[in-house]
Amino acid sequence: MANKWMPVILESACTGCGLCVEACGPRSLAMDSGLAVLAFPDTCGSEEHCVSACPEDAIQMRWLPFSGNRDVGRWNAEIAYIGDQLSWSLKNRTPPPPETDTVQSGSYEPEH
Repeated sequence: MANKWMPVILESACTGCGLCVEACGPRSLAMDSGLAVLAFPDTCGSEEHCVSACPEDAIQMRWLPFSGNRDVGRWNAEIAYIGDQLSWSLKNRTPPPPETDTVQSGSYEPEH
């Protein structure tokens, strides 16, 4: 199954202000019981207007498994969604190493 770049609303952070619903051009978001929800994921254009409109940072974009019209939104068939974690399995590539506190350039020799 392919993956689509779509908004995920964090219920614990959503205040129900509705600004994301107003900002969504294709009207993919709606209010339900005082919270924003992705009511029409098939119409989502993956434009992220809802993310920037949210004053509470209650919306995150994620690659989610979805089937539908690939002419609408951003799609990537090479990313596999596993539970709450994203597994980046790119053809002929490996994921970037985790961020660490390392020296970015030059050489370092420890003192003896």
